[in-house]
Amino acid sequence: MKEVHTTEKRTIAFLPAVKLPVLTNERSPRMFLVLSRHFEVVPIALSRINHLVYDQQINKFARYFLFFLDEFQISLKTLISSKRNKVSLVFAENSYLSLAGGFAARLLRVPLVWDNHGNVKLFGESLGKSRYFIFGNVFLEKMLQNLASRIFVVSPKDKETYEKMGFDAEKFEVIPISADMMTVEKNRLSKEEARRELRIFLSGPVVLFFGTLKYYPNLEAVEYLVSEVYPKVKERFPEVRFYIAGGGVYPGKLPEGVTLLGFVPFDPELCKWLFGADIGVAPLWRGVGLLTKVVDMLSAGMPTVVTPLAKEGIPELEHGKNCLIGANKSSFADELLMLLGNSDLRRRLGEEGKKLIAEGYSWETIGPKVCDILDSLIETGEGR
Repeated sequence: MKEVHTTEKRTIAFLPAVKLPVLTNERSPRMFLVLSRHFEVVPIALSRINHLVYDQQINKFARYFLFFLDEFQISLKTLISSKRNKVSLVFAENSYLSLAGGFAARLLRVPLVWDNHGNVKLFGESLGKSRYFIFGNVFLEKMLQNLASRIFVVSPKDKETYEKMGFDAEKFEVIPISADMMTVEKNRLSKEEARRELRIFLSGPVVLFFGTLKYYPNLEAVEYLVSEVYPKVKERFPEVRFYIAGGGVYPGKLPEGVTLLGFVPFDPELCKWLFGADIGVAPLWRGVGLLTKVVDMLSAGMPTVVTPLAKEGIPELEHGKNCLIGANKSSFADELLMLLGNSDLRRRLGEEGKKLIAEGYSWETIGPKVCDILDSLIETGEGR
């Protein structure tokens, strides 16, 4: 792709507004920071009713009405703010915000970039959603592709699935979820230093999982760790401790050796856990896209046990080379036990995993590509 050089920063609108300082390594906040280094970014705050649209305790027909009202308000706010700030491009996450931003972009005659976080068909099927849910969202997304100049997806599988669904293949770019290696290296500590700062004074191994429990696949993973993996590991390593970092509530009682930390800011607290734990685990069996937790664990050089789901997002993952892959719930626990007992393998997997992320899944590598794409869209005027 031809790189476009400009003498002054161009202005883009970004949906949704990101709360600063950024305390998480999730995709949208990090994307906001990456784009802010190259563009003047105008954040578009969501309307006050946005959170009501997704509140399952509210009558669904009322939420349908609120959805359309919310879309109108966001679109109007994007249009007004973009005209005031002479925006040259609208960048929006997920389909609902991109639809609102897309109508504004069409009126402004500027390009829209839709940052898609996961194929909706794969997502719906993996979580057992109804065919009406899948049909309605696919219909919406096919309408949305006509508004978008580019569609970012996080994995080759997502792109391939959209192409099979009849979407315009030329509009898609694979922009994976990436690690902020600069932040990781800034916070780098030895295991001893990290444990001292975290006040972990243990002789046994430490296993780490992180992710919000408000997302059902994460909650399902923690329930599996607590009920099946921890008891099995404890038999062989009696002093093992499992730590779970992430917001949300665990519905059951946790055994003494499992600690729920709650939400942990990425910089610097979660980085300390990445350096202080012995092994990271990501036992997710369903979901879509690319697992941020896997990217973060590998970026810190943490030896990691994953499921085949992670390989769908990171095809370069290779069992025994840069991670261990538990093919099913029984073998996952066995792989973890084997890794706990092999320090040389932990060291080698950590080194290779970090190398994989640094070379292909870091914002330092991916960020310039994203900025080049946006610069090119602005320069050519695509979408006007």
